[in-house]
Amino acid sequence: MGGVRENPKQASVLALLPGVPMPANTGGNLRALTMLRALDATFDLVSLCWSREQDDIQALDRTLRGRAFAVHRTGPVDALFTEAMGFVLGAPAGYCRYGWFPARLRELLEEREFDAIHFDHAHTALSWPLVRRLQPKAKLVLDAHNVEAEIVERVADSAPRWQRKAMRWQASRIRELEAELAREMDLIFTCSDKDAEAFRSMGSSAVRVVPNAIPPLSAPMVAQRRDVVFVGSLDWRPNIDAALLLAKEIWPRCRGLLPGSRLAIVGRNPPLQIQSLAGHDVAVAGSVPLVQPWLDRAFATAIPLRAGSGTRIKILEAWAAGVPVVASRVAAEGLPYTDGKDLLLAEEPGEFARALVRLWRDRQLADALAREARKTVEPFTPAQIAQAVSRHYREVLGIGDNARPYNDAYAPAMAATS
Repeated sequence: MGGVRENPKQASVLALLPGVPMPANTGGNLRALTMLRALDATFDLVSLCWSREQDDIQALDRTLRGRAFAVHRTGPVDALFTEAMGFVLGAPAGYCRYGWFPARLRELLEEREFDAIHFDHAHTALSWPLVRRLQPKAKLVLDAHNVEAEIVERVADSAPRWQRKAMRWQASRIRELEAELAREMDLIFTCSDKDAEAFRSMGSSAVRVVPNAIPPLSAPMVAQRRDVVFVGSLDWRPNIDAALLLAKEIWPRCRGLLPGSRLAIVGRNPPLQIQSLAGHDVAVAGSVPLVQPWLDRAFATAIPLRAGSGTRIKILEAWAAGVPVVASRVAAEGLPYTDGKDLLLAEEPGEFARALVRLWRDRQLADALAREARKTVEPFTPAQIAQAVSRHYREVLGIGDNARPYNDAYAPAMAATS
């Protein structure tokens, strides 16, 4: 793979990721890529990503000043073995594969000293004992996209009864891991104040909030809009639950009052139960190269999430695109909103339907929500996130006194991958 490009004048960071975050077509990928670019703009960065066969690590390597390497995820037999071993050791299901240390990680830790190791998600932080052993002076940083245990607990509440016991066992294992990481990490980043408080309560001494960012979006289209849109990765269970709730319980209540309107469900890897929702006034788009054309046709987005943590990039995108938002409290938590000013809150299907009909009939209200939301979302830019990350590394860890300034050239690249 070649050697590591090193600049001895700059502090060095090794970032470990559970996947290659390109294309940035999910909220998780977009946050991971934003953070990588923030680190790359400030430090000498080396990235190591667990990858699938179809992932394009070369595209990521070309995007960054530093180097990006990939290690392939284990095959089905090895994955089954690691999951079994993890179960015996009490590790959460789905996390275990990241606790087996590929040769490339050892090589990087042995061939060069890093000032900090940046773990993207708790999954990759399973390797922290190895890192401590091989690089005892390196600072350990976790970017916690969510409080993962909270998501699983919330999903369990609405899951079929026969699944709940297993899901709550999984949640307890994740909570133990998150508590361990709270004690061991030198710095933890969270998306919201709510998540920050959760990690502080687990024993973390240094937590900083770095909100999610959105790529630059063009000015919203002002042509007449007729759609209700839902955007989200459809291989994530909370989004599947929300899309089903929207199509089966909310949309039937309001479709007759929205003449000529349709519901558009947009997101990668829709399962059969989502695909089967498609009909004359329900479109299931699946993966799309850009989400903005769908937002441009929407008079509202409805987000009836019943589980989640962190903050929802789908709301930030809608705000930036000038699309009024109707959301549950779980969907909106962690964001700086005011009900009735930036968005409309709703919980039950009837509330969602009434809010959508209200926006359809009262375009003055819809325009007012869109205007206020665009003001609210203005600080959520990659450049400001990069400045915050650099500041926290410097102030909390004492790393990066000779940091490079953020380069605006990253902004077009971010937009191209969204």
